[in-house]
Amino acid sequence: MNAWERTYQAVSGGVPDRVPVVPKIWVDLAARLTGTDLEDVIRDPNTALRVIADAGRLCKVDAVRLFHFPARKTAAREGTVYEIDAAGEMVGEIDMQGGLQTRLRDPARYDVTDPYTMAHHHHWSTETPVIHSAAEAARIVVPSKEYYEQLGWGDRLDAARRDLGDDIAIFGDCSSGTMAFLVCLRGMTQAMMDLLEEPILVHRVMEKGVAIAAEKARFNIDRGIHVLRLNDSVGNMSVMSPAHWREFVYPHMKAFCDEVHSYSPRARIYCHICGNVLPIAEDLVKTGLDCVGPLDPLGGFTPADIRQRVGDAVSLMGGVNTLSFVDGTPESVRGETRRCIEEAGARGGFVLGSGCVVPRSALKENLLALREAADRYGRYGDGRLVAGAATLRRSSRG
Repeated sequence: MNAWERTYQAVSGGVPDRVPVVPKIWVDLAARLTGTDLEDVIRDPNTALRVIADAGRLCKVDAVRLFHFPARKTAAREGTVYEIDAAGEMVGEIDMQGGLQTRLRDPARYDVTDPYTMAHHHHWSTETPVIHSAAEAARIVVPSKEYYEQLGWGDRLDAARRDLGDDIAIFGDCSSGTMAFLVCLRGMTQAMMDLLEEPILVHRVMEKGVAIAAEKARFNIDRGIHVLRLNDSVGNMSVMSPAHWREFVYPHMKAFCDEVHSYSPRARIYCHICGNVLPIAEDLVKTGLDCVGPLDPLGGFTPADIRQRVGDAVSLMGGVNTLSFVDGTPESVRGETRRCIEEAGARGGFVLGSGCVVPRSALKENLLALREAADRYGRYGDGRLVAGAATLRRSSRG
């Protein structure tokens, strides 16, 4: 199998030739691994895609998630990096130690009626809520799939695919339509209060978020990208209650899955929800997701725990503690990886990866250990793991 066939089979619940390896490598780590100036990533969207592709090649992964950045002008002053506008005016400080968001000095610059802003909505933040009512939420523009072509996203994807060939597959990013989207527009503290005080506003915002995510999905599908990432790193039980998740997140996540699968039955959707998802594991299956990740061990559960809950009804992705890439050794990462493979991938339907985004300070040799372990312990034969079968039989006898 090539990388695309292997990853698509695993995300579809099938049994590939071996467990595919897809840690979440973001641009900050990718820039460090490739020796690229992080400011170049911020300024040039092509560089943002290239460094992730190059880092994936260095780490011998089977697929990469490609994130489309806006083009931003920067200026550095006394060790701080700022975004500036075309006139040279200061837009805001860029969070170089975190998510590379621009903290806008003037909240009015975050214009929810501007398609460019909403196409890249998570790249800017404000200290105060961007919208204040359900009526204002109705003004949020939904960029069309054609708009992303106008931005040049399609040409960048084509260039990346030509470069990667059959060696590395590409997962398309749809960003977030639910809690993480609400947090972008309302701020973390206010978004949590909204669940109690502004339920109608929450639903109106998420309806718009899902509409934006669905158009990104259509864009990717039309470009031949059929494994799609939906993010909701905030919608986990480390942050909110299962009852609130079912009331607010579930219906909108299901609406997204229904809409995308209707547009293309070939599409496969996985959702990145770090933190604890064990109390809603069965609900995630009911949304129509094809794959659930990243099985964050820092959320207090193991791949075995969630596999026991969902059975073979959904594929799983992730499982390796993100701190292991910083504090561990190749030997310890291989051992942890083997446990993840045997607990979640005994009968296929598993993509090996990191429990969340791999830290910027991760060691390359620890990332390479994922592929080494997958080659050693993640081979399949007759529908089951070859290297892990004996271990599983021993453990089942106690």
